[in-house]
Amino acid sequence: MIILFDVDGVLVENRAYRAGIQQTTRYFSQRLGLAVEPPTEADIDVFEAESITVEWDSCAIAASALIIERLRAEASSARGRARLAGLPGDVWQFLAALPARPIKQVEVDFPALARRAGAAARASGLLPARAALGLYLDELAEDDRLPAAPARPLLEHLLGQVYDIDQSPAMQVFQNYALGDAQYAQYYGLPPLVSGGALLEELDRSNLRPDVCSALLERCEQGAWHPVVFTARPSRTPLEAGGLSRGYTPESEIGARLAGLGSVPVMGFGKLDWLARRVGRAGSELVKPSPVHAIAAIGAARSGLEVESIKAALAVERGDQLRYPLTACAGQAVHVFEDSPSSLNGVAAAVEHLNRLGLGLSLTRHGVAPSGSPKRATLAAAADCIHEDINEGLQDLLRL
Repeated sequence: MIILFDVDGVLVENRAYRAGIQQTTRYFSQRLGLAVEPPTEADIDVFEAESITVEWDSCAIAASALIIERLRAEASSARGRARLAGLPGDVWQFLAALPARPIKQVEVDFPALARRAGAAARASGLLPARAALGLYLDELAEDDRLPAAPARPLLEHLLGQVYDIDQSPAMQVFQNYALGDAQYAQYYGLPPLVSGGALLEELDRSNLRPDVCSALLERCEQGAWHPVVFTARPSRTPLEAGGLSRGYTPESEIGARLAGLGSVPVMGFGKLDWLARRVGRAGSELVKPSPVHAIAAIGAARSGLEVESIKAALAVERGDQLRYPLTACAGQAVHVFEDSPSSLNGVAAAVEHLNRLGLGLSLTRHGVAPSGSPKRATLAAAADCIHEDINEGLQDLLRL
């Protein structure tokens, strides 16, 4: 049996990343001179229900809304419009040059923003930030009050490359909060923007009970279960590559250790991105909900070989024949535990593709969301069963 475990919202109560979204929004609000309440827990649930599950997307989308609010405030007077005409389109230069003056309380409807961006992403097939960029640029073209300069370049700077630490202001701020100033400087070689410890180490909690974790690891030792941590979190580079390189932070590995699964293979964003760059691709093209991520995770679960699993997944994507370690997965039952419908759909597409090549896998999609969560409604359309938490789902498997 092969089991794919998402981290945030499944193995781990991701308080840190949620706090990071709020802190990042608060940071840009203060730098822009706005009095805006950051997204609430319920607001963040809506982002995730809309499959905007990568915080770099949601933070960039929120920061862009704040930029627009400040631009509107400036453009409300002739003097303000004249000031805007001379301001740069680089976000950091813009913030430095922006006149520091208090702005009245501004309200941003983050749930409505999430729904619009989520719908645009589904309709276009683009990443959420890219889809949101199209929405904002359409608004810009229709709003005579907003000057195209510097609005357009600011939005493109915020939303154009949200997965690139050297290009994305929102990612820089969010990662600074998540890792703390010391680790941010260590892993990225960039000067910290804010001071403080790592939210990941201060706030996250494991959702996996020790007794359930022990039973899971016992099945692994018996060779009956082959789990893998399957996450869009940043991670180190593949084990075969040495695991250390600039910009590859151990956030996936931190989550796995926190859940008691430090011995389990990890297929995080950094693994995919490392190999993608070597074949002229972008990691954002391969990370879930892309089926490539799920196929690579299935191979790594069975073999522990990270580079070969990603290469085999890319070969499947190209239409080549199955290769090891995927060939070692024939006939396996695959279970995936996720709190995102788009990720569940990505795994389903992966298994369907592998089965067309003769692998003969079965798939059970486990949605994880507590009662009352807005995720349950969207998960119902993608999952075979829905659990209150990871323990309930694993106990069902243990009873089989």
